[in-house]
Amino acid sequence: MSGHMQHSVTRSLGRASQRGFCRPPSRRFAFVASLLPSAGRSEPRLPDLCMERPDGSQTRIPEDALYKYTRHRWLVDEQTELSKRYLKFNLRGLIDVAVGVCEGARYCTRVIKCSESLGSKAFILRMDNGMQVVAKLPNPGAGAPKYATASEVATHELLRDVFKLPVPRILAWSYDASSNPVGAEYIISEKAPGVRLSTVWQQWPRKSKVKMVEQITDMENTLSSVSFPSHGSVYLKDDLRSLAGIADDISADGVTDEALSRFTIGHLTSAELWEGNRGEMDLDRGPWRNASDYTRAMGWNEIAWIREHALPRLNQYRSSDPHETPANGIALLTQYMNTAAYLVPQPTEGGDDAATSNVLWHPDLKLDNIFVDPRTHQITSIVDWQSAQVAPLFHQSDIPPMFKCSGPVSEGWVLPGRPSDFNSLSAAEKAKIDTDLEAETLHKLYESHVYKRSPRHWSVLSNRNFETLRTPTSLVTKVWETHNLFSLRDSLITLYTQWEALFPESPLPCPIRFTAKELELHRKEKENMQGVGAIMALLRDGGALPADGMIETEDFEMARSANRKFKEVFVRGAEGEEEKELFNRLWPYQETA
Repeated sequence: MSGHMQHSVTRSLGRASQRGFCRPPSRRFAFVASLLPSAGRSEPRLPDLCMERPDGSQTRIPEDALYKYTRHRWLVDEQTELSKRYLKFNLRGLIDVAVGVCEGARYCTRVIKCSESLGSKAFILRMDNGMQVVAKLPNPGAGAPKYATASEVATHELLRDVFKLPVPRILAWSYDASSNPVGAEYIISEKAPGVRLSTVWQQWPRKSKVKMVEQITDMENTLSSVSFPSHGSVYLKDDLRSLAGIADDISADGVTDEALSRFTIGHLTSAELWEGNRGEMDLDRGPWRNASDYTRAMGWNEIAWIREHALPRLNQYRSSDPHETPANGIALLTQYMNTAAYLVPQPTEGGDDAATSNVLWHPDLKLDNIFVDPRTHQITSIVDWQSAQVAPLFHQSDIPPMFKCSGPVSEGWVLPGRPSDFNSLSAAEKAKIDTDLEAETLHKLYESHVYKRSPRHWSVLSNRNFETLRTPTSLVTKVWETHNLFSLRDSLITLYTQWEALFPESPLPCPIRFTAKELELHRKEKENMQGVGAIMALLRDGGALPADGMIETEDFEMARSANRKFKEVFVRGAEGEEEKELFNRLWPYQETA
């Protein structure tokens, strides 16, 4: 490399923080030197490459396994799902960046592929001096990688500096894949201390699980106590100015302006607003000043997409003729737009308005995303804040996946118990009852602790009407692509039939109507869907097939064989060739070549 070229590299790295490329200055020139070729120097050997198993142990893997998604496989449209999660990057470049932020490290001895999320890849890089850091790279299907990376960095900073929550400290990052040595957007952070909660949860006694419920509800109380002025994703001001050319000052209840001086709120990073041809469209991705603006924006976005990209298609749950058309989708979305003003909780006189407060929330609070001290059972770190957003609490509030019971949950404050004939049951029946009881008990314990420890959150979580109000908006985005017009229509019919109960003091009638013919067609479609749904629920509850067609890799061949067998049995139950053809189309897991 010529002297002029070497100076250019160093100078460009000096400006890199303005482009989202950041590392401690003391390591900068050591990092640049590591990129310079040396006469006669052979290509360095790669470190050991391993993958983390679900139990925390490790196994050796080839280099190409780092770039692929290997945790799950899919019964439907597998190649599309895998391509969304295939990411080729410069491994040596990533290693050099990681070594550059580890004080005293000379080289990397091991790269460990962590338990994968659907939106990103994460690796632990272990150095010769024992230091370990985590590298996280967003998958192509995670939305707009530049915005996703910049927002996740800012969210970490906000959580650490303002909320004082335990999240890993970020050491370096880049949201500009074209100008960094990795060839992809990345975040390098400290390794979370402790162990993943998923590796110890099943061995914990009830007392320890209750303690975890308390810690989570306390964290959510902290988050729900701070209200922001708008709905969107969090960014550092300098980063958003580089990306979008504008970054407004923000304020928040309960936080000083000085504490928020580095932060701003901008576009949502949610993948569904960016992936595929949506990334090329001028959609409204925020930020929004109020919940009504967001509700309408989601509808207008979808109408715009359907007009540009939707094509007529078969809806097998209705009939083969006539086809479902884009006009059907736009007509239904017009119904949605007519209700949009009513899909937001109205402020109460003298009330807290917690439901419409814009708060930051974790997007996927599951066992894999929490690290704990195995001795004290205290949370040491909460990870994977990718796609976290500041949004109205009534859109964010829910039972976290780690506590949510998938079966029926009893009302009231009484914890569930065993049936009176429990002792007369078989061992398998007893085990099933105890498993279900544990899931329902954790669900109820979470609710009771939200009630006691997080009053603002409880005021939203306990309002059963909010589920009816928010469901239509949650279904609108990608409603055509996901073949979900039925669910959106069903949610609007629920609103239509429950209007007086939802708005008892409103003098206005429901702004939408459904004709008797429309309701009858919907009823028949529902019958077909529920018939298949009941069968799929039996298979899911029996562990034969998953609800979403996503299978752990080691179980895939068995699941695919089961899918073929169950489909054959299902189709054989039809009467006549016409019904057999219908049953064949209705089966949800249609294999593709």
